[in-house]
Amino acid sequence: MSHRLKRTVLVAITMMILAVTLAVSASAATVKATANAPVRAKAKTSSTKLTTMKKGTSRTVLKVSGKWIKVKVNGKTGYVNTSRVKYVTAAKKTATVTEEKLPTEKKVKLGKFKLTFYGDDTITASGKKPQVNHTIAVDPRVIPLGSKVYIEGMGTYYAEDTGGAIKGNILDVFVRTEAEANRIGVKYANVYIYK
Repeated sequence: MSHRLKRTVLVAITMMILAVTLAVSASAATVKATANAPVRAKAKTSSTKLTTMKKGTSRTVLKVSGKWIKVKVNGKTGYVNTSRVKYVTAAKKTATVTEEKLPTEKKVKLGKFKLTFYGDDTITASGKKPQVNHTIAVDPRVIPLGSKVYIEGMGTYYAEDTGGAIKGNILDVFVRTEAEANRIGVKYANVYIYK
């Protein structure tokens, strides 16, 4: 078994243990937003956005549901994606089990990238269905397909798509619709790849 596969298995097992532990006594755990986090009505990206959990704010975990955490923000109860928050305290009985103690992946800075946005696609170059707050199109000569990428100020994304205009230090971020993509326009941000 390769070193990378062993590490991936170890991280997956640790995450499952953490998820089960927090699910048993989630009400005592706290998460802090690492970026502005949309609070969704249901535990999926296509669900209605109720409000936003601002970067740097902390909330008590009400429930853990896979990659989603139920919290109460601005008087509204909904779900935030785990890619936008980190655990700052765990349940009292499991105070030693925090996200900070999990094996961490190393982020390598690739530099400043131009960010464009696209929507309305139904399939990616990797054969997967694109997801909001998840899928990006890349130049595979710069970022290999399948890579886990961190975009400063936006969070973690996955290189699942390519595009004819995506050359060099350009990322195309998947959003719901082309109209939304046109409204956002172009941004610039530092980009990192997980090793």
